[in-house]
Amino acid sequence: MNTIQNIKKVALIFFIATGLLHFGSAIFIANDLYIKEASILNKIMDIPFIITGLIYGLASLRLTLTNPESKHKTLDIILISAIILVLIGLIAINLFIPDL
Repeated sequence: MNTIQNIKKVALIFFIATGLLHFGSAIFIANDLYIKEASILNKIMDIPFIITGLIYGLASLRLTLTNPESKHKTLDIILISAIILVLIGLIAINLFIPDL
């Protein structure tokens, strides 16, 4: 269970960092400052921002739903599968609909 808590802590740090970068680039775009660099950063940081938020949220969900003394391999497989499916979906959206 300690591993899931550590994953949750690291995901929170990355979620805050990527969120600040993503929203900061959006503010630069809105104020017409460094448009080229801000738009590149904004397009790059959307997937890591969503994935780190998803990892943090699902790690929190797993910690609240399970008993720390028992194994939960099926729940872990389901949660990891959800993360992978969302990642594949985000990559497909970014490739096939780039100007969304």
